[in-house]
Amino acid sequence: MHVLLTEAKFGDCDALSGPLRDNGCRVSRCHSREGICLALGPGTSCPLDDRADPPVLAVDVRGSGDEITAREYGVVCALRALVPVALVPPEPGLPVTVPAGLEDRVTVTDAASLLATCRAASLAPAGAGR
Repeated sequence: MHVLLTEAKFGDCDALSGPLRDNGCRVSRCHSREGICLALGPGTSCPLDDRADPPVLAVDVRGSGDEITAREYGVVCALRALVPVALVPPEPGLPVTVPAGLEDRVTVTDAASLLATCRAASLAPAGAGR
């Protein structure tokens, strides 16, 4: 299962990256370590453009801000590419606010549920659910 990670604030998705990999997910990010969108950076490309193994889920680690941040524009790109989007808080128990316009387009979940979904997907037979 290929998962695309984005975040509201720099570093918010760092804690989720390792556990996703440990649960059998291939993890890509929207931005370089310098904060540049991979579609726009020199010598890089957007993971959503990967024809061989495109992301099947985009995960946005976000808090309670009302507005989508520049670091979260990958959510819009994922939705345009028809990739489902999950919003996850940066820490367990924190609220997640769904930005206006995304209410019926995203799923709000927590890290534990997300990891369980990835674990189940990694145990499924190859090609199942695609």
